[in-house]
Amino acid sequence: MPRPRTDTTARRAALVTAATAVFADRGVANTAVSDIVRAAGVAQGTFYLYFDSKDDIIVAAVERVVESMVNAMEEILTATGATAVERFLGFRDALAGFETNPAAVEMAEIVHRPENRALHDRLTEHLAPRLLPLVESIVEQGMAEGVFDVPDPRAASWFVLGGLQSAELSGTSAEELPAALTAVTELALRALGYSVSPSATE
Repeated sequence: MPRPRTDTTARRAALVTAATAVFADRGVANTAVSDIVRAAGVAQGTFYLYFDSKDDIIVAAVERVVESMVNAMEEILTATGATAVERFLGFRDALAGFETNPAAVEMAEIVHRPENRALHDRLTEHLAPRLLPLVESIVEQGMAEGVFDVPDPRAASWFVLGGLQSAELSGTSAEELPAALTAVTELALRALGYSVSPSATE
């Protein structure tokens, strides 16, 4: 009987999973392709059937967690009947925690290590364009509800994302990040024209 062919999608996914584990253990800079294939239990030639280089598998690892993060956010932000401000606060909470998204939590811990700066930068590059439409939809909803007042929803969305990202990029610890994002959220809501009440960002 002919030998069954290994599912190519599953093999590629297994390589990405192995790479993520090795990145967590050794750091991205200290990881070689040989380390990844050893962890995956495949020959080095097999790696090059799916990826051209280590950089390619870094991108694949980032894309996997970005997809997971965006899917989680979309689920939160499409809650029926939520106001723009409620959706905005849900977006903030998703950035701060991802308690329901173990893959995102694991990747966040990995990418925030100093030795994994390259992985962190790749994650930011891939995540920001995916998040922009979500934030823009919140801003447009807020304008329709009469609680936000900005001349350009897209420019306002970039401003909001930049502020939230700066809280994370400025060296804020994981323990301090939720409070930092809450403070940035209050400023962002004010910039959007919302009159913030004491309980609006709780």
